[in-house]
Amino acid sequence: MEQLRPVFAGRKVMLTGGPLAALTGTCRRMRELGAERPFLLATGVGTGEVPGADEAEWCVVELRAPDVLAEIRAAMKLLRLLPAEVADALDRWDPERRALVLSPMFNELPEIAGRRVYGPRRPEWRRLEDKVVVDQLWDDLGVTRAPSAVVTAEPEALRAAAGRLDRGAGTAWAGDARQGFNGGAQLLRWVRGEEDAAEAARFLAERCDRARVMPFLEGIPCSIHGMVFPDGVAAFRPVEMVTLRQPGSSRLRYAGAATFWDPPTADREVMRDLARRVGDGLRERVGYRGAFTVDGVLTADGFLPTELNPRLGAGLSVMTRDLPELPVPLLDRALIEGEALAYRAGDLERQVLEIADRSRAGGAWTVTRRGPEATGANEEVAVVFEDGACRVAGDGRPPDGTLTFGPSGVGGFVRLRLDPERVAAGPPVAPLAVAAFALADERFGTGIGPLEPARPVR
Repeated sequence: MEQLRPVFAGRKVMLTGGPLAALTGTCRRMRELGAERPFLLATGVGTGEVPGADEAEWCVVELRAPDVLAEIRAAMKLLRLLPAEVADALDRWDPERRALVLSPMFNELPEIAGRRVYGPRRPEWRRLEDKVVVDQLWDDLGVTRAPSAVVTAEPEALRAAAGRLDRGAGTAWAGDARQGFNGGAQLLRWVRGEEDAAEAARFLAERCDRARVMPFLEGIPCSIHGMVFPDGVAAFRPVEMVTLRQPGSSRLRYAGAATFWDPPTADREVMRDLARRVGDGLRERVGYRGAFTVDGVLTADGFLPTELNPRLGAGLSVMTRDLPELPVPLLDRALIEGEALAYRAGDLERQVLEIADRSRAGGAWTVTRRGPEATGANEEVAVVFEDGACRVAGDGRPPDGTLTFGPSGVGGFVRLRLDPERVAAGPPVAPLAVAAFALADERFGTGIGPLEPARPVR
């Protein structure tokens, strides 16, 4: 906090890139660091607590999109060309245009509305997020990976590659970044038969030039996070990526991150060593600074990577939730900016590992097409898990977590928060997410539908 205070103290700061509720924490952090009352440009109200009028000034531009990727891209388009009423409100708040802008982690614009963006993303970093190019990086760095083939996104080439690579569980087809970055399993299909192949080929051909085909990897979807400093790499603990299966569909549903799951110790250390190797490689090849994640699956053969996200990942925010004096997202931006900080990779690694291993966090979340009936309404219930089911807490039993339903730019937003005092460390939380989302369908009418968790094989 003290290292970052000189950057923001006495400054006007504009925050943007998400719904109002998602900006609340950073807004309050800015005031703690001595910034003036911030200006928030929000893309909706969102689910959760919003700042008070005394804490910030804001404009809400309601964005609606069919999915999360489209919502993010709409937000980026908004920043490129602000509505006149937003630009006027900004100029009234900051007539000299001296404010710093904290923008979404996907933003590459150096300025927004004539104001300097703090720590924008570099294009050469973003390009490494493309699923059809990352395997070359794994090979260059000597990283063990599953076999794959990058082919044109047309039916014959895709089917031929799948026939060569299928090990019995089907294949995973991942599209390129022709339309911009993608994630959250939006351009991923699990192909197990002709019907899956026909749907996946049509879907990818409309959006991509090329696709990567690889064997479907059975096991726990997970990631390892790191942060690149000028003189080292902080490597953290594995994080479960709650990625759920939809019976009768080739689609997978990414549903958040949690740190309750513990892989075998040997696998954990392999993943942390991998993070250090990748972080060093990114620094040497593209001058990388800041946070990144290597996502993959803990298979029967160990951890195999499937993608690189050279940006801040959700899991790092989850594992540092109980470190209020360690503002990791702001540290990430300061590293990208090249700030001279008297704080090293080893300092961060020790602090994060100590708290993340002792205090587990996270749960699951997902967006839904159906939103709350009342605009801006948030519904929340305490829940318990019993015999594989999730039900509303009662009979004096302490709750195992909370289930919340509120609005999002897609429609609705469902969040399961698990209580680390009630949920055991060790097993994955995906089965709890499946049970909780079933309750959300029953109680809130969210329309998520039946889901299945991944199966541990290690």
